[in-house]
Amino acid sequence: MDKWLTHNNFAKVLALVISIMLWAMVHLDSGSPVSPTTVVNNKVIDNVKIQVTGFDDKKYVLYDLEPSTVRLEVKGKRTDITTDFSDYKVKLNLENVGPGTFTLPLTHELPPGVQLVSMDPSIVKVTIEAKETKKVPVTIVTKGEPADGLLLGTPIISGDSDVEVTLPESELNDLDKVQGTIDVTGLKDSIKGKAVKLVAYDKQGQVMQNAEISPSSVDVEVPINKMYKNVPIELHQTGRLPAGYVLAGIETDVEGVALYGTKGALDGITAFPLTVDLGRFDGSEETKYSVDLTPPDGFEKIEPSSVTITLKVKPGGQKQVDNIPITLEHENPLYDVKFLRPSDRMISLTVLGAEDALSRVGPDQIKVTADISHLGVGVHTVPVTVKLPSYVELSDQDKSAEIQIEILEKGKPASTNSEGQPANSADNQGPNPSGNGEEAANNGTAGGT
Repeated sequence: MDKWLTHNNFAKVLALVISIMLWAMVHLDSGSPVSPTTVVNNKVIDNVKIQVTGFDDKKYVLYDLEPSTVRLEVKGKRTDITTDFSDYKVKLNLENVGPGTFTLPLTHELPPGVQLVSMDPSIVKVTIEAKETKKVPVTIVTKGEPADGLLLGTPIISGDSDVEVTLPESELNDLDKVQGTIDVTGLKDSIKGKAVKLVAYDKQGQVMQNAEISPSSVDVEVPINKMYKNVPIELHQTGRLPAGYVLAGIETDVEGVALYGTKGALDGITAFPLTVDLGRFDGSEETKYSVDLTPPDGFEKIEPSSVTITLKVKPGGQKQVDNIPITLEHENPLYDVKFLRPSDRMISLTVLGAEDALSRVGPDQIKVTADISHLGVGVHTVPVTVKLPSYVELSDQDKSAEIQIEILEKGKPASTNSEGQPANSADNQGPNPSGNGEEAANNGTAGGT
């Protein structure tokens, strides 16, 4: 041990150890930390959106924010520069800025400990325009068709049909309409209280994107009804009145009916036939009775379901009307026609009716026609068709009234006289004089109807 203590090298090592221990004790007791080296990083953040503040969007509209994003370069310690880009904000303050075009500075907000190096751009150009409001009526249109057999009614807007439209004043004059669209395709029932969104359109039919509509929707009712058609009643008669009575008039408590059915069925009907039974006459001047109505084939429903008929009956009289002209229908321009009976083209007819009806009947109120479209050259007996005023009828003997005519080729003389007998003049004879009478008789027989 004494050798170690007296050895020179050992003494040097021991002195060094003691020196280190003393140095450590001094520095630990002082409490002064050792400062680390500070590292600063730079970072570029692209497409930071400009946030507009202080803008009164109820009074103004903002146009042409150019550009709408900026590029930021920031610096700071790595721990301070976050990757949450929402912490980096660029703002444009438009408080107290009115209509016009302006170039304005941008401001920024950064996370704590982060400094701005650059902002590109640092100013932006904006255009601000005042808004105006106008009251506009709403129109509702439909698209599609309801189910087959149903009829679309007119849409009804619940409440006020006017709305307020707010637009930049430069666009307001181009406003054309405010419209809502409702789809009725295949519907079987009416629509009630459906909210329909409204859209503003300009005069070119384009949607006005900047339009603010208040309210933005309206409640709409759309009636869906069964398809129907109103048609008049067409009266037909059956049965007979007792002898000595005539029909003076027929009345119904409705003039027409509503028929419900498919479009095809409705397109094919123009009137509803109703048969009036004269045999229901009860002896009074006015006989009333009710008839239940049945929809025709192909129809679902008829309204009303019944009709009241009133027969007006009076004692009958008769009157002879003379000098009624006869009109030939469908004459062939290649032929001439000679009247044989009556030779003056006038006919007399006896008509029946109530006194007041007969008093109004004259030759001008009666139309007599004869159809000769199917007849050729020769002598023909032709029945006539008589059209009379309402509630006047022909006597039984005149219901089979006829006329006799001769049809000849253009320019040829008649082969018969006014009584239909063969003409005696040699000039009127045909190619075979000896057989002229027989030929005329045969022609009359062949042409008779």
